[in-house]
Amino acid sequence: MSIVPLRKLTLYGRDSLRAHVLLELQAIGCMHLIDLPRRGKEPAEEHPLAVDLRAALRDLEACPEKRPAVVHVGHFSVESVVREVLEKKTLLWSLREERSELQESIGLLQPWGNFRLPSASELRGQRLWFYAVRHRQAAAFNHPGLASQLIAQNSQFEYWLVISPDKPQGISSPPIDLGSRPLRDLEQALSEVELRLEQVELERISLTRWIPSLQAELSIADDEALRASAEKRLLRDEKLFALQAWVPVHALATLQDYAKRNCLAGSIEEPQSTESPPTLLRNPRMVAGAEGAVTFYMTPGYRTWDPTWIMYLSFSIFFAMIMADAGYGITLAVLLGIFYRHLGRTDASRRFRNLAAFMIAATISYGMLIGSYFGMSPRAGSWMERLVWKTDGRSIMQDQDAMMLLAAAIGVTHLTIANFVNAWQRRGTGRALSHLGWCLSFVSALLMAVARLPRPALVPWLAATFSPGGVASANRVADSLWNFGVIGLCMGLGSVFLFSSDRPLFSRQLRDWLWRPIDGFMALTNVSKAFGDALSYLRLFALGLASAQLAITFNGLAAGAAEIKGVGLLLGLLIFLVGHSLNLVLGIVGGVVHGLRLNCIEFFSWSLTDEGIPFRAFTKKETS
Repeated sequence: MSIVPLRKLTLYGRDSLRAHVLLELQAIGCMHLIDLPRRGKEPAEEHPLAVDLRAALRDLEACPEKRPAVVHVGHFSVESVVREVLEKKTLLWSLREERSELQESIGLLQPWGNFRLPSASELRGQRLWFYAVRHRQAAAFNHPGLASQLIAQNSQFEYWLVISPDKPQGISSPPIDLGSRPLRDLEQALSEVELRLEQVELERISLTRWIPSLQAELSIADDEALRASAEKRLLRDEKLFALQAWVPVHALATLQDYAKRNCLAGSIEEPQSTESPPTLLRNPRMVAGAEGAVTFYMTPGYRTWDPTWIMYLSFSIFFAMIMADAGYGITLAVLLGIFYRHLGRTDASRRFRNLAAFMIAATISYGMLIGSYFGMSPRAGSWMERLVWKTDGRSIMQDQDAMMLLAAAIGVTHLTIANFVNAWQRRGTGRALSHLGWCLSFVSALLMAVARLPRPALVPWLAATFSPGGVASANRVADSLWNFGVIGLCMGLGSVFLFSSDRPLFSRQLRDWLWRPIDGFMALTNVSKAFGDALSYLRLFALGLASAQLAITFNGLAAGAAEIKGVGLLLGLLIFLVGHSLNLVLGIVGGVVHGLRLNCIEFFSWSLTDEGIPFRAFTKKETS
């Protein structure tokens, strides 16, 4: 796990070579450009074609049916293709709106039938009023002085026609405007619109064959826009230009050789304490997929540390404990095998594939350890049953006290590692002793919790594990754990109180002596946070138990349904598949969300105090 060391590289060259140098440096792709102070700096603008290109690509990629890509591109005008795609998009939108309006009008007219509204001269001063009312409101139309007629009715409404020169009084419902077009004309117009929609959809589908060509053109446009943005970061005069960037140490030799070949002058500087270089993470390919989980919440500061390895292990373990079933892990392994080649198309997808493989392996291993296969236990005496971790003759998953202790121990270990790493990062300072005090406090609190577990659950475990001498000896062990925990907790919190201040310990200034105890008391207020964070890991047991119980419940429902004569077997199989599919999806969501939460909230809050900015390489996107 490492944050790549960077150096500040400044290059100087003739202004006539500026465009050529930027093009070649973009091809090398290892520099994070720095804005140089310059008057009249203008914001970078996107390539004028890129905006329309993105919109056209989004529309074509959303098309449910696509044509094979054009292999041999002859005369290809990107502007005309983009213009045609956007025109089709606008036309489709307007046709769909028109279809929706016609369908609404037809639905309004259907209860009244196909008719043509008479003109005002034909009505001789009268008007037609149309009403759709509930059955309970229909009594208002039976008034003897009202010329009304029931036209149609259904289970909800009655449709009444009233002839009157003015709006009828005593009717609470407003009249309906049916428009001037007959139902037959509307249906004919709807048929024409749907035919036109189908034609435009086919034309849109035919345009999908240009997707790869448009993607290539968009990459070229993005590269041009990136170079234009880079030019605005340079410092220029009539003859020279200067470019400054953060560069990984391992890439300096390549850039030095390039500078010599192109007659560029340059200087290399170490990062100053007042500077904040970007953060570039570099890990083995096997664990690099966890980098995305780290940066999902925050980017570590340049002078902090890279938690990718710990995230890789802990996130996978947490996911496995929440899934809590080897059968679900095997199902995920089959799905990964199906999409294995598809996930190998890009470097990012290959990293995710490696992370997913380890998570699935952890899920299967943990499921076998607790003896759960789609909610079913292995047969007694089988080799799978011998792999189950048992306490007091039963699976550990069925022992709530043991599982709660295991979840709490994992949380304490996780938070202790966070504080130990922070102590190592601040070694040589008083703050390091403060973080070591938190480490001691977490471990001591766990010992006290173990010592005060209910004795019926604790003593047999201690007697079997540490005390062959029997129950009395186990009680003595429990009391010793409590005493050690109390002493360690006092020492740890004392260290937190004494060394949480950045003020000198042996200062001659009175204000330092006054403020150090206040800083110590403020640090001790994190005791409640520490307690809550440690207990937060109990969700590993709670969610795993919920997943296991749901699996058992679905098995019971499926078994009960299978006993029904006739379709019982089919119904039971359907309940089994749907129930376990739902439980699998819930387990995946819970494993990802809560696995990230325990790492990004609880763990990072104790280990990563400084947030950095990601390293954004000045590199090309264009692909051949």
